[in-house]
Amino acid sequence: MSHKFNSTNDSSWLKESHQKRRSRSVEIGKKAIDLLVKNEKSVTYSNITDISKEIDPEGKGIHPNTIRTNEQLYEYYKQHSLTYKQKENSKKVKSVSNITMDDIDFRKIKPNRNAENTQRKYMKLSKKELVQRLLLAEQYIADNSSKWVADHFQKFK
Repeated sequence: MSHKFNSTNDSSWLKESHQKRRSRSVEIGKKAIDLLVKNEKSVTYSNITDISKEIDPEGKGIHPNTIRTNEQLYEYYKQHSLTYKQKENSKKVKSVSNITMDDIDFRKIKPNRNAENTQRKYMKLSKKELVQRLLLAEQYIADNSSKWVADHFQKFK
């Protein structure tokens, strides 16, 4: 029992259906983003998904992956999302190779400084910045240690 299927490449109904769904997603997504911005809420995938279910007459809403894969909607999301902008800014690598000993004066560090504030400041730095600062601190310690040994040796003579 074999069935023959008439293979035709006329899939205009499929393209039309896909286009309707895509435009529906863009429309609902933009409305959801606009509503979030209007209500001063953060524009995130999950917030858009939740609001879209409330806005959608069918009650389905849109999936977070729809936002990512739909080019028009994703561009609109990027324009309004602070979390996206923060993520992009954190990806930008700061040039830390030009930090020198002159930029950080280790002599001005107070022994009774607030440890919580210092920790908070260091937590904001990237790994590269922390490594660069540690290397400079080690170099400073090594230089001062050899100066101290030389001075102590001179006093001993």
